[in-house]
Amino acid sequence: MSTAELKSTLHRYIVETDDLSVLEKVKAFFQELKNSAPDNVELTALEEKMLKLGLEQADKGLLIPNQDVRTQLNQWLKEKQK
Repeated sequence: MSTAELKSTLHRYIVETDDLSVLEKVKAFFQELKNSAPDNVELTALEEKMLKLGLEQADKGLLIPNQDVRTQLNQWLKEKQK
């Protein structure tokens, strides 16, 4: 089931019920999910390797200011559009 199909199904369930208790429980559940920090995030081996490399570079002071990255990215995007 795609994300769009699942959203549509959940929306239909909500629209079709008039049970206030059910709707309040659904609302509370979504609020709890939204406010909780994800503690079950699993990284791929590549993501772990890249994260470790980034932390090592930061520890060595090999940082690039955010504005410089944005400038480089914008230049790269302009070149790709040509």
